[in-house]
Amino acid sequence: MTKINGTNINIKYPIASVSKVFTSLLAATTFDLSTTFSTQVFATPVEGGKHDVHITGSNDPYFNRYKMHMIISRLNEAGVKNIRNLTFDENVKYLHDTDSYSGFSVVTGTRVVKNKKGQKVSAPVRTFIRPTILKATLNYPGVELVEAQLKEQRVILANYPQSYLAAKAAGIELFKSPRFNVEKTSHKPAAEFKAANNTIKLYVSSQDVRTMIKAMNWNSNNHSANRLLVAAGGLDKLNKFYYGTLKVSESEFSFVNGSGQNHDLDGNGRLYNEASCSVVIRTIRALNTAAQKQNKQLTDLMAVMGVDKGSTVGGAAYTKPETRGKAVAKTGTVGTNITLGGMINGTNGPHYFFYNVAIAAASRKEENRARAMINLELAKLTKQVRGVPFTYTMDNPLKDNMDNYDEDEAPEDTPQPGVNVDEEAAQVIGQQPAPAAKPTAAPAKAGAAPAKPATAAAKRVASK
Repeated sequence: MTKINGTNINIKYPIASVSKVFTSLLAATTFDLSTTFSTQVFATPVEGGKHDVHITGSNDPYFNRYKMHMIISRLNEAGVKNIRNLTFDENVKYLHDTDSYSGFSVVTGTRVVKNKKGQKVSAPVRTFIRPTILKATLNYPGVELVEAQLKEQRVILANYPQSYLAAKAAGIELFKSPRFNVEKTSHKPAAEFKAANNTIKLYVSSQDVRTMIKAMNWNSNNHSANRLLVAAGGLDKLNKFYYGTLKVSESEFSFVNGSGQNHDLDGNGRLYNEASCSVVIRTIRALNTAAQKQNKQLTDLMAVMGVDKGSTVGGAAYTKPETRGKAVAKTGTVGTNITLGGMINGTNGPHYFFYNVAIAAASRKEENRARAMINLELAKLTKQVRGVPFTYTMDNPLKDNMDNYDEDEAPEDTPQPGVNVDEEAAQVIGQQPAPAAKPTAAPAKAGAAPAKPATAAAKRVASK
């Protein structure tokens, strides 16, 4: 069978955003990769030519301004332009821009301040959001924040012309100059909404799960990772899979979210997703198996080093001639550890790897030194296993969010997560590796090692 070689293979360390491989596996073994999430919109005529509109969410991890533009277009096509009450349920996880790294602000309240004349006036209180790197609970965003964003009608419509042109380029005709006049916006629990007999019902779908997984891994999106974990069954399901089905102990695996970002859940300081090298490598292998089972490749779910330009492994930090186009990988960075996990396309089949370097301090210098160590080791390993380029063309899933605009009909309900994760994936992860050979990871150079043990590098060499 297979063998895991390396150092500190069974010791649990923070794995940072390589956690998203675990989230990817849960999604890929819970859903068909072609699954889409349908957000339902109900418009009921009221007096004065107005409508009451209710949005029933589907926990779409990428429910953003583009999706709202689709909804507004569909409503205008149906003659719905003036809205008396706009309501939404708790499954609408709306963010203006789900892929924003620089962030955006939202008016979430007011406060009293003094102006230059010394007069007391009301000023807006703004909340700043950076979806890609945010630290948040799995329920984020809450209904208060969603409501605050939906009230910003001008912000929602600000980029509509760009959406119109992007849709047109994709062969989709949006309503050219829509109106979106809303008198009141509020949360209405899903259990309290009931459509009337004369209600107009519309749908807007998400991208498919395959695209969402690739997009999440492409720019290491923390928001979409947490949302995708919840959609696939949540932490309870992930923990039952590893602790129950696989019998992995807490000494090798413990998760608090789907992203890998540190988050203080209980007021006890920073909390991290942690796993051993062995568990990470077996998870990456299982993700490859899950992809193949649905006639996909790991390149469909993870970014290709040096080829997927704009991804976290497409730039200078992880681009070397020895590895370019020959490996898929997921990066990870937290204040304690720098990580990289993935698969090399070897001449005799796939070879799986995971590197985890503890850093002495959260500084750019230490982080870059750790990445350089990983780069050196991965280049050696790629040469050792005779890595060859994938047959692959760059696939940027973030190029637009318009490709699943529903012109006609969508399923009545979004498919619900199954009870059990795919059995074949469980078998793959559950295989116990043979005893490790002598450590093959090169030790850190003198003077370059962090204060804590520096290496946690494991290499999985799989048969064809």
